[in-house]
Parts: sequence; structure tokens; C-alpha cells
Amino acid sequence: MPRPTKKGICPDSPRTALQDQNIARLFHSYTSNISEWYDLSDSACSFGLEVQSIALDEPLLFCAVIALSSMHACKTSAPSFRKVAEFYHHRCVQFLIALDAGDELISRGVALAATCLLRSFEILDGDVDPNMHLRGAYSMASLHDVLSGIPKAGLLGAGFWNYLREDITFSLFEECPLKMNLESTPLTIQHSSDQDYLNSITLILGKIINMSFKQDTDGLQWDYIKDGLKGWRKSCPRHMKPYSRLQGDIVTSHLFPSIWFLQPCHAAILHYYLVAMTIVCIHTSPRSLEDLGGLHLPDLEAQSKEQFLEKFALEICGIAFTAKVSSVLVNAFGPIAFFTQPPQVGVVRPSAQEVKNWSLDSRNLEKAMRHMHRDGLVVVEDVVPHEDIDILNKKMIGDARTLQAWGDKGPFNYNKGNIQQDAPPVSEYFSPSIFTNPIATQITTAMMGPRPKWTFCSANSAMATLPGGTPQRQPVHSDADFAHPDHPFALVVNIPLVTTTPENGSTEIWLGTHHGFGLDAQEGAHGERASGRIREELLRQRQEISPPLQPIIKKGSIVVRDLRLWHAGMPNTTQQTRVMLAMIHFAPWFRNRMRLELGEDLKPILEGLEKEGKLGLDVPVDWASREAVLEGYLNRGFGNSYDFSQEA
Repeated sequence: MPRPTKKGICPDSPRTALQDQNIARLFHSYTSNISEWYDLSDSACSFGLEVQSIALDEPLLFCAVIALSSMHACKTSAPSFRKVAEFYHHRCVQFLIALDAGDELISRGVALAATCLLRSFEILDGDVDPNMHLRGAYSMASLHDVLSGIPKAGLLGAGFWNYLREDITFSLFEECPLKMNLESTPLTIQHSSDQDYLNSITLILGKIINMSFKQDTDGLQWDYIKDGLKGWRKSCPRHMKPYSRLQGDIVTSHLFPSIWFLQPCHAAILHYYLVAMTIVCIHTSPRSLEDLGGLHLPDLEAQSKEQFLEKFALEICGIAFTAKVSSVLVNAFGPIAFFTQPPQVGVVRPSAQEVKNWSLDSRNLEKAMRHMHRDGLVVVEDVVPHEDIDILNKKMIGDARTLQAWGDKGPFNYNKGNIQQDAPPVSEYFSPSIFTNPIATQITTAMMGPRPKWTFCSANSAMATLPGGTPQRQPVHSDADFAHPDHPFALVVNIPLVTTTPENGSTEIWLGTHHGFGLDAQEGAHGERASGRIREELLRQRQEISPPLQPIIKKGSIVVRDLRLWHAGMPNTTQQTRVMLAMIHFAPWFRNRMRLELGEDLKPILEGLEKEGKLGLDVPVDWASREAVLEGYLNRGFGNSYDFSQEA
């Protein structure tokens, strides 16, 4: 397609711009194809009728329409329209920034509608932060009390429901809470149309998503949610159910069921209902499965949580691929992504510029914070140079074999396949990229406050099983084997010196166990070799909700872990020793008594880092001669012999 002529670049005069035939085609493309994405839950079709009428005379909304339509054309048929898309997007953002708090474009819902369109623009463009315009929309929605009471009618209400669905999509993709706090928004929605049932289940799902991320949600609250879902399900008219279905069959290559509905909104309703059911299922005790079954469709029976989840996933895909309606498919992105993402550790992948600057940008730091608060662990990949790691790894593998030869007298952790060992604390093995990595410190500082205290520096090594021996794992345990605060106070910075895999003893981790469990969840006294073990009945309960993972961690990565998180060292079934460093950063207010012992030749290195503003840590050190530290650094205790508690 040719570019629009000069008269088409008239964002402040929509009717003039529309005299360019390419702009006119883009405008028509929105009205005939794209607008239906937004009218899925709106019987008045505000985005299909009202938006374009307003856009004819309102530059803000016109720019949003053309920006989205041209980006859609760019991605589907005409790449040459990218410059047009970017131009109108930029002008629309300028209009939004210039709005005053009391502007009638906000109160009428025009600004919110434009922001929803820009959100779709960002998704199509593959922007690094597709959540950007959700933040802008939320700001305007809050300003005009859109989130309190019953959502408004008209374009403002249509914008609210589209924003909420987009927020849910992002949440299901990223596994994070919504931007919206829906606690003050009542569930009492009058069902005057079928689309209103989609809005009410959207609101229910939003509340369920937010509740699933709360640390203090108990069984009674989930029972309340289940009762609410039951009541909502019973209120749905019979004609909203599928009028035909054919079960999937692997033999005939039709894996997903075929499920037919009268209206697109009916398909979206069941999508959201199934996602809501899935989240409830994940957080429901196995003893409640019978009650859970009563919530779902009568023709979908299951005897276990795993069977429920599998059937929900098949239904989600079957509904979307049967409908083949763009509005249903667009709305299905979040549910399908939610079901296709296996549980996994949170990973941050910084850009080359971030690695060069030794600093995460605000978006990646936010992502790291989200994983730390939700999971108790985050992995930051490709930030430690391999050449620095290799020098240290060669030395520590030799040391590990020396310690293994000590047998019963060695500093082993729970079993002799996992050895506690220090790195040699002298200059030739000390690389700031490893031991004082600024990105690690950036994360621990953001979590606990400025200048965390670095008082522990060691490692654990998963050793190859000796001939005739039996591979052994550690019991699941917490390193916080003492009465401790309920909020972050100590973070472990782990740096594996090789890529860790289940084969070479990658640590088993239990995501989310850093909160909600105290000393009463453990067995074994503080200071004993086998202290901190998690009680078996709690492990069984947690297994049903969130089973453990044994992730692959790339060489060059940093792992930041909450000290309270449940974990277990696993056997190394290879012939190569796997060394993983462990530095603990304590909150500046936490009164831990430990101090590092370092060789005096490291003093100028740390002082230089401090002078250059690259340390960012409080480092209590007992300095010793090079000869003294090299003679004694292997004579350390096992892991649980260290005291990570604080003085009174």
C-alpha cells in the first residue's frame, strides 16, 4: 500500500485527514473489523458505534483509532504503515498527557477508550512494556471513581470493562495481580443482557486473581468465592450453554473438543468461568474436590485436581478454536497463555545495556520485585562473565574434592553428597562481578533498604556419588531455622559456577513458601546439622497446591532467594562437581552478629568499590593476613552451624 499523502497527516483535524483514501481505509478497517474486539461485553456496541462517531470530530480518539488500525495493517498486510502508526500513536499520547484532571474527555470516557486502543497498539507492536497504557488507564479510572460502586453506563462503562479484560489478560500472561483493586467494587451487576453476564464473571475473575496473590488468604475466603461462583453459575440462562459439543479424540487428531455457542460473548463467559475455576482448584484442598466438582459443568467429571486442570485446559482451547471469531480469540489470549505456562521460576533477562551499566532498568527491577514478593526467588540471567566464573570454579572443584576426602569430619549438609565450602578469600579469586555484583545488590536493596549487610560468604557443592554409594537428597528445609520476622530480612545471592540441571543437582525449590510459615513448621533445633526440616504433613499439603520445581539455571546467572524459602539440595548424578556460591545480604536493621573473614589484599578492592559508589553494601570484616586465610578458609562448619539470627 502507498503511504498516506500529506493531507492524511492531519491528526488535529480528523475530517480533513479522512480525505486521504488510505486514512479512510484505516478508519473503515477499525469500524468493520477491529471494533468488535471491544464490544464483546457491550450490548450497546459503544466501541463499534459511538467511538467512531466521536472520533470524526475529536482528535484524541481519532488518533487512537488510526494508530491501532494502521499498526494492525502493518502486522497483517502492509508493513509500510508503521510510520503512520507511530506518528498517530505519538500524537495521541501527547493529547493524553495534556489533559487536565477535570477534562470532560475523561469524564465522558473518551480518554479511557483511547487508552484501551493504545493498549492494543502496544500488544500488536510487541512493545517491551505492553502494560504501559494500562497504568495510564488506571490513573484516569481512579481519578473519576470508575472503580467504586457499580461501573458506569455508556462509553465510560465500556472503557472500564475493556480495561479490566485487558488487565486480566496481562495478569494471566505475567502471573501477577491486577492493576485494579476491586475490593470496593460490588458484584451486584444487573443482568439486562447476555453481555452483562460476561461483565459479572469478569469482575468475579478479577477479584479471584487478586485474592490468589494475597499472603493471608485462608480456606474460608476460598469457600466464600466458591459459593459466589455457584450462585453466579445458577443465574446463567440456559441458552448461554453450548448447543452442541463433540469431545476431542487423539486418535482422530482432534485433540480439543468442538464447542458451539449462540453468541461470541457466551464463549468468552465460559472461558473466564474456567479460568476462575482453575485458580480456585489450584488453591483448594484436595478434601474439597467434591465441592469443586459441583461448581463445574455436569458433563465434565474428574476425580483429582490434575484431571480437573487438564479438562479445564482442553475446554479453554476447544472453545477458542471452535469459535474462530476474532473477538473471542483476542479475549482467549490470556486464558490460553495461563494454561500453557507450566509453573516455573521467575526469570529477568536484562538487555546488553543493562548488563554493561550493571543496573536493571525500572521495568526489569519491578519484575524482579514481583517475583521476589510472590515466589521468594528470582533468576537474573547472563550478568556474570563466564571468564570470571571459570577461574574460581577450577579452584573450588579441587577444594571440594579435598573436603569430600575428609569423610565424616567434613562440612557436609544433611548428607555427604552436599558439602559446605568457602571460596578462597584472596584477591586472585575475588571478582566484583561475582561477589559484589551491583545487580544483585540492586535487588536486595530494593527489597530491604539501602546498604544491606553482607556477613556470610560461602558455597555448597553437589558432589558426584562415590562408587558404591547411593545418591541422596536433602530433606526439604528452610535456612531460617529460628524465630524470624514475617517480612524480608535476609536474601541469599546464589551464583552457580556451571549451568545447573536436575542431573547435576539443581536445588529443589518450593515457590511461595517464604511467607505464611514460621518456626512451628520446622523440626530440629537451631544449630543442629539437620535443623530447619519442614514437617511432612505440611509438605503434603503444599504439594497439592504448588509442587516443587528443580529448575535449570544458566551459567552466568544470579539467583536471589529469600532465606525463609523451602528448598532441598538434590543428588548429583553426573561425574562433575557442581559448585554454587551463597552470599547472604541482611536488611540494614537486622542485627546479625556474623562477620566476614577476608585476606588483607582484598581491602583495597572493597575500599575502591566503596569510593566509586559500586559497593552499596555494609561489609563487617575481620581482616587477616593472606597466609592465615589460605590456611583456614576450608576449616568451616556445615551450613546449619552458622547463626543467621539476630541479637536481641
